[in-house]
Amino acid sequence: MAGTIQIISGIVIGVAAFDQIGAHPVQGVCALCLAGFLIIIGLDKKLSRHLR
Repeated sequence: MAGTIQIISGIVIGVAAFDQIGAHPVQGVCALCLAGFLIIIGLDKKLSRHLR
């Protein structure tokens, strides 16, 4: 469940980051990095659960 929440949070933050890039490039890029990190960690949790 935590993996799914992290993936969804990463997608939401990623969409908001694309909106911020035009007005505030540094904040937008940082938000994209955070979104990518959340998505990767969420996928890792979901895949590790299936491989056990």
